[in-house]
This record gives sequence, structure tokens and C-alpha cells, in this order.
Amino acid sequence: MRILKKRWPITSILYVMFFFVIVMPIVLVAFLSLRAYTDILLSNITSRTMQTLEQVSYSIDQEKSRYIRTVAAIASDNNLISLATSYHRSTQSKDLFNSSIQLENQLKNYLHDMPDVVSAMFVYRDGGAYYFEGTHFHNINTRINENLLKSTDLYQKTLQNQGRVLLFGTEENVLIESNDKYILSAAIAPQYERSFSDVEMIYFVIQAKTFENLAESTSNQDGSFIILDGSGNIMLDTSKDKSKNIEKQTIEQARNKKSGNFETMVYDEKMFVTFLTMERTEWKIIYITPYEQMTAQVREIYKLVMNVSAAGLIIFLIVSFFLVRSIVGPIKSLIFQMNKMKSGSFHVDLELAGPLEIYSLGKTFQNMTVRIQELIIERQEQEKLKTRAEIDALQSQINPHFLVNTLNAIKIMAMLSKATNLVEMTDSLIKLLSATFHRGGSYIQVFDEMQSLEKYIHIMKVRYGDRFKVEYDIDDGVTNTYVLKLLLQPILENAIIHGFYGKEAMGIVKITSRKKNDQLIITITDNGKGMEQRTMEALLHEKKVESLCGIGIANVNDRIRLNYGEPYGLKINSELGVGTEVIVILPLLLSDPDHSQAS
Repeated sequence: MRILKKRWPITSILYVMFFFVIVMPIVLVAFLSLRAYTDILLSNITSRTMQTLEQVSYSIDQEKSRYIRTVAAIASDNNLISLATSYHRSTQSKDLFNSSIQLENQLKNYLHDMPDVVSAMFVYRDGGAYYFEGTHFHNINTRINENLLKSTDLYQKTLQNQGRVLLFGTEENVLIESNDKYILSAAIAPQYERSFSDVEMIYFVIQAKTFENLAESTSNQDGSFIILDGSGNIMLDTSKDKSKNIEKQTIEQARNKKSGNFETMVYDEKMFVTFLTMERTEWKIIYITPYEQMTAQVREIYKLVMNVSAAGLIIFLIVSFFLVRSIVGPIKSLIFQMNKMKSGSFHVDLELAGPLEIYSLGKTFQNMTVRIQELIIERQEQEKLKTRAEIDALQSQINPHFLVNTLNAIKIMAMLSKATNLVEMTDSLIKLLSATFHRGGSYIQVFDEMQSLEKYIHIMKVRYGDRFKVEYDIDDGVTNTYVLKLLLQPILENAIIHGFYGKEAMGIVKITSRKKNDQLIITITDNGKGMEQRTMEALLHEKKVESLCGIGIANVNDRIRLNYGEPYGLKINSELGVGTEVIVILPLLLSDPDHSQAS
């Protein structure tokens, strides 16, 4: 009883159940089935493979005969060889061109129905060559230097077999640089007197579609074809791993007989080899199949295994019923709590039960949720403190600049004379500072912001006279919405001080506000002197520029982004000699956020 009450690891329970109920019967049945049907499998596979090889052999023989007949016809055409010689001996460009055109037309007549032929090259005894590109497009570069071609064994072998068409595979086509695996070459040394012909050899490059189709038929299989010419050179190899060569003993075993099959080891894997020699040529086709793949195809074995497996599964389901119930229940409860956590609820009510691993998982999950809640609260507090510190720091950068400028103006005017406008300017300053520093919170209604802006405009008119005027176009639907304090004053200051500097005509500033979806759009437009793109970027991004107003606008942009996020902020459009437009994009706030957070 103590053993049953102990929390066993789930892996131990499943290992024991699977081994005694499923694994042992399946292994026993599979072993007996494989021994019983191996002979039948080999006989059936060999018969089907030999039939396939005979069909492939016939197709390749037909294609090979077609290539040989065409190449031999070209090499024995006296008129064509004469044209090739005339082309080589021509010294005048006109004669050279005419010979080239005639030679090209003759070759097209021979090769118009042979799209496999990529190119033809006439190599001359005393140097030089004529190159013909095939009648169909091929993405293969076959232009070969004739001197390099003459240095190959392929060239010497062709000269030694004069008048005979020779075919060469990828092993001997060392000069052709192509990713295409199905490239053949045909070569012939024409038998003509030297006085009649300068052509020493004709070299053809062929993209063998028969080989390509054969390779595609095995692309989704583990088996592979190898085609050898009469000398044992590999003409085609469809094996997937080209970095290794087929072991020589495999080819040697197939070379000694005309047809048959045998077992061998290739890449440390047992393979079944079937081979056949073509009737019309000495070429040999070898088909290599993994031994394990053949044995896996026996349907009778699968049926027997499935019957035994079904009986084992029935017993396993009965025995494992109680096991599943002890596992699935706690897992479902854990998943339910995880989904609650995913939706944002961190109040976990999990009953710990089940095997050791599930029990430990539930306990860890509980501890994790508690820790996440602690981290979230800690993070929120840190972000709140950080944001408040950044906003306070930015506001402290904005307010002193305006205060110093205004007090300097009052000082200068007081020194000059006792004027009424000094009293008005001082009164406006006091009201403006009172609205800025003594009102609680960071937000203000648009109406109050415009009132503060009027005080600032009055001060600036006292300083600069009637050199400018401000026009308003405020939508009644936005006057009671809330914005950050001192949001528009730095922008207006930039328009008056920088935009109208040195301008003789009356400066006009127009302030408009509109509601657009869930956004408040405030636009400040002036007819000042405008600015360059570089200056606009400095106003928005550079904090340490010499321009006093530049500091103000950059910090206004930062305040907006810190409070509302990246989609909001300032946009500046300006044109030299025309004016500047500053667009303030804010969220539409119908209530004071400071009061909302406090409640």
C-alpha cells in the first residue's frame, strides 16, 4: 500500500506500462513477420525493379541513338564542314559574317527539333573555334576555351577514335561549370583531308532530359540510379549525397555480370542493388535501394503488427484508465488557471494533486504567479516615479526661460520711464505665473490655456509693440477638454521671436483647434520668415541648441510623448519666406487625468 501512495514520477509509470503491454508484443510480432516475408519481398521487388530498368534502358537507348545519329550527320555533312572551314579561313569581315550566318542556319536545320542540345563548338587544328548556341534557351554557360579543351583526356580520346561519336558524362566534362547534374557531351573528330577541312573536332553540350526525368522520378524516394558507360565512367548519379562516391566494389560487382541483384554495404548502410546492361550499348543501369525501405513495404507484416497492436492497445486502455484519470485532472486544472492568467487575472486557485512532476509543476506555477504580481506592482511604481520625475524636469526647463526674459523686459522699461503699460505687463505676468504654478495638477482646460496665452501675448506686445497680432479659431466642442499646462506658449514664443525677427510687415499668428476622431488637433501658423529642414529637426530633437525657443519646443514634444506615447507629439511644416505651421497632436481628454488617477 505504501508503494501505491508514493508519488511516482510519470516517466516511470509510462515506461513500465508501455514496455509490458505494447512494446514486447509488437517487437515479437515484427521479428517473426520480417523473417517470414523477407524472401517474398526480395522476389517481388527484384521482379518489379528489373521491369523498370528495362523500360529506362529502352528510353536511354533511344535518346542516345538520336544524339549519335544527329552528331554523325553533322560531322559527315560536306557542305557544313566546308562552311565551318570557310569561316575559319575568312579574313574579310563581310565573308566572315556571311559564313557565320550560313553555318548557323545549317546547324539550326539539324537541331531545331532537339531542345536538349545546349551548344556546339567547332575546334580548328591550328587554333580558334566557332561557337554555336542551341535553338532553345538554357541557363548554362558552355563557352569553353579551346586550348583548355585540347588539353583534356576527352579531346585526346576523341582524336584517337576519329569518325566515331563519343558520349561523355559529368566525370569527364571537367570544363563545364554548371549546377545542372544532367549534362552530357558528345564529340567527334570528322574524317576529312586537311586541305579540305580545318575542323579537328566538333564538341556538343547536351542537357539530357531523359536523365533529368529519371532523377525526378526518384527525387521523393530513398533509392537512386547510377548509369555507367562502357568504360565504367559514371554518366548519371541520382543519389542525394554527392559528397561521397559509391564504393568501388559495388560498381565492380555489377560490372562482372550482364544483369542480376545482390546485397552490399554503402555508407555503412545495407543496400539492395539491381543492375541491367542495355541491349544496344555497353552502358549499365544500376538501381540501389535501402534494404530497410524494402522490408518496410510488406503489407502482410503491417497487418499482423496492427492486429497484435490493437489487442495490446485494448489491454493498455483498460489498465491505463486509472493512470489517465490521475494525470488529466490536475493538468486540466492547471491549464484552466493558466488561461485565467493569460487573460490578466493573477488570482490562482489551484488544487495540487497528481504524480510528482505534475504536483511540482503546479507548485512552481503558484509561486510564479505570486512573484509576477510582485514584479508588476514594483514595475508600475518605478514607471510612475520615473515619468513624474521626467515631466517635472522638463517643466522646470521650460518655465525659467520665459520668466527671465519677461523680468528683463520689465527691468529695462522701469529704467526708461514710468509708463502705464509697465503696470499692465506686471499684472499679466503675475496672473500668468499664478496660473502656471499655483493651480493643482499638470492639466488645464483648453479655455484656461487660451486665457493664459492671452496674458503672455499681452506681455509680448508690450515688449515688441504692435508688430504682430494673434487670431483664434477655436472649436466650441474642445474648450472644455484637458491639455498639459504651458503647451502652446513655447510654440507661440518661437513664432514671435524667431519667425518675425527682421520682418517689416505685420506678423500674423493663427491658432486653430479641431476635434478629429479621438484626437485634439491644435495648429499654430505664422507668416514669418520660415526655416530650413535642418532647423526644424533641431527644434524637435536637439536639447542643447543655443536657441532659447528651440529648447522650449523640444521639451514640449518630449512632454507630450512621455504623457501620451509615441503616436502623439509635434509636427512642423515650414517654407522659407512663407511661414511656419506647427501641428500639436493630443488625445481628446474629456476629464482631468490627475483627478481620475487620484480617485
